[in-house]
Amino acid sequence: MELKYDPIFSESASYSSSFPIPQSASFLQNDPKATVVLLGTVHFSKKSVEEVSEIVNVLKPNAILVELCRQRVSLLELDDKKFLEDAKNFDSRKLKEAAKGQNFVSGMLHAMLLKTYADIAKELGVAPGGEFRRAYHEMKKIPGCKLFLGDRPIQITIARAFQSLSVYELGQVLYHLTTANPKPLDKQQLERYKDKDFVQAQFEEITRDVPAFKKIFHVFVDERDKCLAYSIQECVRTVQKPRVLAVVGMGHVDGIAKYYGKMSQEDIVPLLLLPQRPMYSILLRKGLKLTFYFLIFSFFYRLIFG
Repeated sequence: MELKYDPIFSESASYSSSFPIPQSASFLQNDPKATVVLLGTVHFSKKSVEEVSEIVNVLKPNAILVELCRQRVSLLELDDKKFLEDAKNFDSRKLKEAAKGQNFVSGMLHAMLLKTYADIAKELGVAPGGEFRRAYHEMKKIPGCKLFLGDRPIQITIARAFQSLSVYELGQVLYHLTTANPKPLDKQQLERYKDKDFVQAQFEEITRDVPAFKKIFHVFVDERDKCLAYSIQECVRTVQKPRVLAVVGMGHVDGIAKYYGKMSQEDIVPLLLLPQRPMYSILLRKGLKLTFYFLIFSFFYRLIFG
């Protein structure tokens, strides 16, 4: 398996006239320099998985880029049956493993993200990342085709989202995530997320209830749109006679189309850096540490002096 992150535009590429593609796909570029097709998918959708194969059959790409980073590349080798079994038994031990190696809040947000994946998978009977696995398996059938990982590391995204919030906004978000009762999903409703008007209505509803989500969506969507657009540019630049298929979530399609061809390395580097830890985070950490010391001292004081 050949994987590359930040894939690099060949001047020599053969022009290919337009060919039929699904409604959820679009041409980012189709000229003598390159053919680039962008497929917008709905995660957990079996129809999106099949659309990957449809496009591969007509495009015959020599490069496929997926909306994954190295930290999530294990999705490509995921055993669907095993994941669905694990999803039924997603307990506190697995939550702790998901949060390992991160600070408390970032770890908790990462664990909650995985818990959400598990809940949806259990409800729909579909493991996450099916469209990316299909792209990976289709790539292996094409001689010389390469797979590129186009997304920013998930831990950077989570940390930047967390650090963009004030204490009050963080409280808003955590309260909403822990108390909200999400509407049950079904496979028919899932396809509605290919409708941009429906997605926009969902966005407006949640940001009206919790304004802090605007900052989170900026980090999770707009910043990653720029990173993905740059990665596609770099993929085109490294591949000779590029015929590229980019497989991304539907929510990233408009942003990638907006930024494609306009991103430079100078634009992307700041988005890969962790901002300085906010003062409230430092104070909270010190407060928790002092509270821990106080509880230990109190325990031994009562033990010795009764």
